[in-house]
Amino acid sequence: MANAASSLKKFAVKPADEVSASATPGILPTRGKNKRVGIAVRLSPADWHRAVELAMREQTSLQRLLVAGVSELLRQRGLPPLAGD
Repeated sequence: MANAASSLKKFAVKPADEVSASATPGILPTRGKNKRVGIAVRLSPADWHRAVELAMREQTSLQRLLVAGVSELLRQRGLPPLAGD
């Protein structure tokens, strides 16, 4: 039975210090460290067409339209808007 218990060690959750020590050396996370961070927005095809049509009618990009929308929601809550471009 002692062998069975010790063989389960490889399936156990590792402590945080052991995980950080076993991380690949020299590879650092870069998400959020550049000038811009890309995100994905998932829309149904119908909603995507509506959003693109609105951007075209407004003669702007979908990017600027989305930033303006999020900025407006922030303003409504008394928060500063996004910096945008």
